[in-house]
Amino acid sequence: IMASTSRRSSMASSDEGSRPSSNHPSISTQKSVQVKGSLNRSFVSSVVASDVTSLLFRKTSNTDSPTKPAPTEPTTLPQKKLEDVILSQSLALTDHIFGLYAFELWHYREATGTLVIVPLNYSADEESGKVHDGLYVKRIPQEVDPNNDYSSKEAITAFAQLTDRSRSDYIHPIPTGPGVGLPGVLWSETSNGANTGGSAMNLDRSQRSARSLVSQTNQRGGNNMSLVAAFTKGTSDSVAWRHVDTLANDPDQPFDERLQCFAQAGFTLAAGVPFDINGYRGIAIFFGNPHAEVTKLNDNANTRFIKQAAHFIGAAAALKEPLEGAKAFQEKVQYENWHRMKIKLLTIVRFGGSLRNSSNGDSFQIQGRQKIIRRKSSFEHALIMKENIKQFTQEAKDDMKLKLARWWVKVHGGNASIPPSFTLRQAMWTFFGVGVTHFLLSSLNFFISVESRGDMDLVLPPLGALTTLQYALTAAPASQPRNAIFAQVFGLTIAMFVGSIPNLEPWLKSALAPAIVIPGMAKLGMIHPPAGAACIVFSSGNKTWKHMGIFLAGVCISIITSVVINNMCDKRQYPTSWPLLKRLRSILISEKEKVRTS
Repeated sequence: IMASTSRRSSMASSDEGSRPSSNHPSISTQKSVQVKGSLNRSFVSSVVASDVTSLLFRKTSNTDSPTKPAPTEPTTLPQKKLEDVILSQSLALTDHIFGLYAFELWHYREATGTLVIVPLNYSADEESGKVHDGLYVKRIPQEVDPNNDYSSKEAITAFAQLTDRSRSDYIHPIPTGPGVGLPGVLWSETSNGANTGGSAMNLDRSQRSARSLVSQTNQRGGNNMSLVAAFTKGTSDSVAWRHVDTLANDPDQPFDERLQCFAQAGFTLAAGVPFDINGYRGIAIFFGNPHAEVTKLNDNANTRFIKQAAHFIGAAAALKEPLEGAKAFQEKVQYENWHRMKIKLLTIVRFGGSLRNSSNGDSFQIQGRQKIIRRKSSFEHALIMKENIKQFTQEAKDDMKLKLARWWVKVHGGNASIPPSFTLRQAMWTFFGVGVTHFLLSSLNFFISVESRGDMDLVLPPLGALTTLQYALTAAPASQPRNAIFAQVFGLTIAMFVGSIPNLEPWLKSALAPAIVIPGMAKLGMIHPPAGAACIVFSSGNKTWKHMGIFLAGVCISIITSVVINNMCDKRQYPTSWPLLKRLRSILISEKEKVRTS
């Protein structure tokens, strides 16, 4: 190799300043003829001749234009990674979503059981190839625009805390657990649909649980606008919109600083769409314009495109890790190919291209191996089976260790803060509402007990839990009249049937009734904790159907008083919606229109 290098340099110096002819590749042929007879010399001389030819052609091009300066190669800046380019290009789909303010993508890590944000924004120096976390903002909210009447200093400051990484008070989107913060709440509500995979997402359960949460009155600048969940019966392309400001002010929700900034900055409307791309699970959060028209925002074409865009962007994010693995594999293959070629070249140069191999010895070895394979005994098969069992056991142990590690991380708790306490004014409203309600309920209980001579009474303990929800967690889904009435009817009915089972111990009845009622309420989308307490009382077998009727009357009285008292406060609204009344009203209106047209 050193000799060939010296010959190449000598040829280049001898041909300095000479202009080659048009059939210049004949130099390679002449060199090959001179050194013919040895495989290694022919190979090396061909490589050297080709290098000399390229060198002479470069020299000729320089001599043809002596006054023309040599072109300078442009400096190439470091480019973005391919996986980041794919993800950034997929975000172009958000340009076609009506009423979109911003977008976030969160990935659910199975190992830790937490949601982690997927970086979407490139830094100002894009040639560095680094990405930043945070919001992908398509349009600033009206509350942040200084030229808009809705703008405020608090909103502008909150928006800067969410987007400006140079600020000292910038709020980083830290990993969050299910049920904590905006991504955690949306993930918990749509977690059942995230397991279905692909684009066929089953969101019926999450929509049922979200319908009672998302209808709030948004009063900004004198414009009253009621935004309801985009729930269309019989369709799977609907999207459930959540009011972020209602969620931020919910006492049942742990305090989250980033959630508070979303509510202050004008991102008061959000929808979560889960995705599952071959095990890569997560949720896409779309921040909508609360001032947009509800019919356009909830149009089937817009909501359907939102769901499909969430799966497409999620697929682009899921491609990142496999693409990095494929790149590493290609680099490994190229290195191995070059390493083998290097060994072959050195072997050819050293041994003249003749590699000796003992064919007879190899044939004897092959025959011996075939005989050994034919003589495998049952003992060897048993060893193989034992090895398989051992491998399976090791995999099961590793899986168990992973689950235990995940459980231990969850036991340590997340990053949620302690919820804020009530103000003195709110506490006084709660005192007044609970006092009036239980005054009426206790009076009714005393009257029924006297009139029935102690045979009948009003079961008060579950009603105490109901008033706790109605006056301390007013906006919670479990506090709403729909959950209170239907969950109590469902739970008490099951408890009465369980209590009537003969030859069943009372302690077993008290365990069986809530075990049936509580998951049943969750399945039907009407979770109500007081119903779980009431089913234990009524499953003992000492209560009759008359007791059930009296208890349901007490539930209705509690609902009526809470509707009257809670709405007297400026910062409370109960209930958040009347879904059954609204549906009944729409049915009546449609019937009237049919009568008019007929």
